[in-house]
Amino acid sequence: ISAKARSTRRDKMLPQVTPLRATRAASDPAICPRCNAIWHKGTWSTSPAVRRALERVRPPARVLCPACRLIREDNPAGMLYLGGSYFWQNREQIMHCIQNSERNAAQKNPLERIIRTATGAKQTLVVETTSEKLARRLGRAVHRAHHGALDIRFSHDDHFVRIYWHRDLEEASAHA
Repeated sequence: ISAKARSTRRDKMLPQVTPLRATRAASDPAICPRCNAIWHKGTWSTSPAVRRALERVRPPARVLCPACRLIREDNPAGMLYLGGSYFWQNREQIMHCIQNSERNAAQKNPLERIIRTATGAKQTLVVETTSEKLARRLGRAVHRAHHGALDIRFSHDDHFVRIYWHRDLEEASAHA
């Protein structure tokens, strides 16, 4: 086997068990009492039409979805760190970019959510997410729209990712 065939990009590998897939709902159908997501036929959905159709047949069991469980346990699967003088000057635009990316991701998978945003050490804004995929998606969206430096760091078992994005105003004048 060649060296190229032996190496696999860590961000392209499928993990065996992720926090969002660790447990399944006990019965089908089920509804999350916190976010109203519906578990039906092996997937979580937020479709009002699916909810109405299932509630007509029989009331769904009440089960906390995996994303709400991660939020309750304060156990993020991804963290995005945003920093630099450019970020603080353009914070509102960058946060709109992040919110739009989260909304688009939630349409595909309602379990991908932002847990919270908080100001961290060294003048950074920290965005915690329920999935490592969402954290990567948010970091790449900010990088595509605003350039800067993007660094993706996976944990040893690939169930947690830290994304670092940084841009200073000096870099902004070079891109103009």
